[in-house]
Amino acid sequence: MGKRYFCDYCDRSFQDNLHNRKKHLNGVQHLRAKRAWYDLFRDAAAILQEEQTKKPCRKFLLTGQCDFGSSCRFSHMTEQDLEKLSAQVKGESSKKDGGV
Repeated sequence: MGKRYFCDYCDRSFQDNLHNRKKHLNGVQHLRAKRAWYDLFRDAAAILQEEQTKKPCRKFLLTGQCDFGSSCRFSHMTEQDLEKLSAQVKGESSKKDGGV
């Protein structure tokens, strides 16, 4: 049967050869899964800065769903979400300032 390659980001395996691995690693599904994984560890300040530069997603605000999901170029955060994130950033920065 041969060696199998398991991708932790995508939670799937396939026959391991140069062609299959290259095709998978350059695939849209893998790149999205990898980005979603690293987004879990991003700094709140970086997320806030990025979300404030985006325009709100009208479809998400109207229906609560967006066909593009996390790859949408518009923001899926409400004003309340942005306020909570801003408060979290202020809390983190005050901990850093107070702890030094």
